[in-house]
Amino acid sequence: MVRVLARALLSFGVISALYVTSATAEERVGAYSFGGAVKTDLRYSEQMFDRQDHVTDKIAVALRARQSGALDPQSFYFGGRLVLTYIAEKSNTAGKFPILSRLPPTHTSGKSDSYGVLNEASLNATITLPWVTAFAQGEYTEVEYPGQDDLQLRKYWVTVGDLDHSPFYVGVGRKTVNFGNFATYAPFTHNHSSHYFWSQTDDPLLEVGYITNKTQIAFSLIPEHRGLRVISSPDNDGDLSNFAINGSHRFDLQGARSLTVGGGYLRGTIYDSTIAHHPPGVGINRSWNNAYNINAIYSASNYDIMAEFTQTADRWPATGHKVSATTLQARYRSKILGKPAV
Repeated sequence: MVRVLARALLSFGVISALYVTSATAEERVGAYSFGGAVKTDLRYSEQMFDRQDHVTDKIAVALRARQSGALDPQSFYFGGRLVLTYIAEKSNTAGKFPILSRLPPTHTSGKSDSYGVLNEASLNATITLPWVTAFAQGEYTEVEYPGQDDLQLRKYWVTVGDLDHSPFYVGVGRKTVNFGNFATYAPFTHNHSSHYFWSQTDDPLLEVGYITNKTQIAFSLIPEHRGLRVISSPDNDGDLSNFAINGSHRFDLQGARSLTVGGGYLRGTIYDSTIAHHPPGVGINRSWNNAYNINAIYSASNYDIMAEFTQTADRWPATGHKVSATTLQARYRSKILGKPAV
């Protein structure tokens, strides 16, 4: 069923892309209407696809887009993204290259190598109804893992909420768990914290949240299962016993500066087993190993400085040590040919 839905989403995007030449630009730059309820908004689509920013709070991005008027009511929005990379490298030491491959078999011998990568081929769709926002994202991958298809419906969720009337919302679906911040300023890869603690469910979760202009709070109820990346639990029996809570608040300072502080807690992680490589559904001596996160962002008119720390509450039985990750990063925001460079 997931494969069929993913194919349908990808097919619709291709047909719609062929139709784009007859679209009429709206007042909002990058917003186009195809006549009637079918529309696209490039800026919104970019934010929803972005794996580097708003990693854990895409629901807030969608609800705020509706509140700001970027998304019209009772409309169907679609977007697509294609990212290709060609890498050519030379080295004076056989098998040692400056750019790490996605998978170990690449770059194992020789002093030169080149290859092409299909980094991403994705389409998304958003439906805006009174008090209801629905989102789905289909992806093609050329490197699927055992049990996966090359076409995947990686995200799908429905949210009930309207920020014009209430700061509260309820959402259900398959998505990145609202835990941590995990934003990355590097343009080509995720950061250290995201690598070790990014959490995405395989089965649908339930999320209840609170959103204002400065504050975000979310509580997620997660089925006990071996999710994607860090999500796991001792029994993995489907009970609603795993959960996460996350929050952040922005303090406005003088001179267009601000300080945003946040923190989160996740009950179940993969770091609960004596098996060190992708623990299976049932491991040895498994018990809950929670994780907590703190993060802060100092922002000025043209730069940001961010710090984030995530750590498990207990030692990982496979290593005898707690698992922790720290990210320190900064970026300077500028323009190239009148367009934002970051």
